[in-house]
Amino acid sequence: MHLHHVPARGSRRRQLCAAVMLLCGILAVCGFFPGGRISCEAKENNAEQEVIDFVTSYYKAHTPEKIETLADYVDNPESKDFQVDFLRQQVTLKECGVKDWENIEVLVLPMSDGKHWLAAVSCELIIEGIDVGIPGMKVELVCRNEKGELKIASYDDSEYSDAFIQELRELSLSDEIVERNNQIAMLYNDLIAERSDIMEWALEASQAIDREVGEALAEKEALTAKADSEEEKPTAKKGSYTVKKGDCLWDIAEEQLGDGMLWSGLYEQNKDVVGDDPDLLYVGITLQLN
Repeated sequence: MHLHHVPARGSRRRQLCAAVMLLCGILAVCGFFPGGRISCEAKENNAEQEVIDFVTSYYKAHTPEKIETLADYVDNPESKDFQVDFLRQQVTLKECGVKDWENIEVLVLPMSDGKHWLAAVSCELIIEGIDVGIPGMKVELVCRNEKGELKIASYDDSEYSDAFIQELRELSLSDEIVERNNQIAMLYNDLIAERSDIMEWALEASQAIDREVGEALAEKEALTAKADSEEEKPTAKKGSYTVKKGDCLWDIAEEQLGDGMLWSGLYEQNKDVVGDDPDLLYVGITLQLN
């Protein structure tokens, strides 16, 4: 779960987002995910090291060659949140001149249930045409599923108790994460104060991502609506239909049976009611559809 840029939905969801507001990454405006070299902080706890290795592998998959494997790392790849984020990653890699991620560090904080961890990742983004790395920070919520596998947690607030949200809030405000976030923010602010071209790139990249993701989502929603409509049409092939003003057999067959070409069969089935002229329908007569 990419805690810093998932849209809030409902009061509990706003609470969960508020719990990590201070963790908003500098690169969140473009939704970047590291995919380069990882410099992990050593942990004595084996579970935490396992989480570091998992997050490292996940971030390395954010490349043109491996991006299709991202679904393997999340607990609910069918969720809208993941689908939208996946589109953003595709556009980011394709359109924004991203070359590499360097100086990556992973900080993992365990939660008390032993099944969730907060992973903060800082990095420098390398962009074509820009001779310095752009510092940023990202945060993931990692969980262990029923099979014992580590996954990036999906954003479903119904899964989380008030106590869980409170603990997440406390972790997000821990000295370790706040200090790291402040350091990254200072580095980023100093950099853009000296380099106006970086701010221009960030704005252009953000606009390109929002535009292309918006268009892709609109197209996907239109195709889904069309498919749903086509699935509903055949189900109407039952019972009867009462003729209304302006009706014709073609339109009735199209609406009720899913195909206007079926008008002739509809006529033959109801010829004794319609009469000899299929083009002449009387308002109020009842046609059998089966």
